[in-house]
Amino acid sequence: MDSRTILEMLRFGEHINLECKKAESKLPNSVWETYSSFANTDGGIILFGVEEHVRETDFEKRFTFVSIKNPDQRLKDFWNTVNSEKVSSNILVDADAGLCEVKGETIMWIQVPQADYRSKPVFINGNPMKGTFKRNHEGDYHCTEDEVKAMLRDASDSGNDGGLLNGYTMDDIDLNSLRSYRIEFEHRNPDHIWNGENDQIF
Repeated sequence: MDSRTILEMLRFGEHINLECKKAESKLPNSVWETYSSFANTDGGIILFGVEEHVRETDFEKRFTFVSIKNPDQRLKDFWNTVNSEKVSSNILVDADAGLCEVKGETIMWIQVPQADYRSKPVFINGNPMKGTFKRNHEGDYHCTEDEVKAMLRDASDSGNDGGLLNGYTMDDIDLNSLRSYRIEFEHRNPDHIWNGENDQIF
């Protein structure tokens, strides 16, 4: 990730897939809540060494860049922690984190992908019921117990989506839901061979 990419992202301020943290001298504890929420939602990018001034309307003044102290050590600290018992699963590869110079300041970035359903929930502090977060708008929120149970159920090979259902016919299909899905499928895959098939074959 380079300076140009980061500045382009910041034009829209913090949002559901972007979190800025000043983190000048150490990694804040809240980074792990954000890691969990991005992993459990749609992924996102965390920038360290960037402070947002929410009320500032001038883009050039909206963000302050502050060099991370001992950036190589901060990056090492992050990797050491993400590979420890602090988080339930490290879903990152080396290319998902790095350092970058923006306007003369060294910042750190972490790109958190959405976790595979088999890895969810991604939680912190060894407790899925209290340490699982999701991302809404610009914030990290605790998942409810029902949301955590749904992720655990979906992750299981024997869960509701993990096997074939026998004895069902087209009479058991909700046709309105099927039509809605087919419209979405065709929109995303306009040239797919299945679009020309009838409902039962599809």
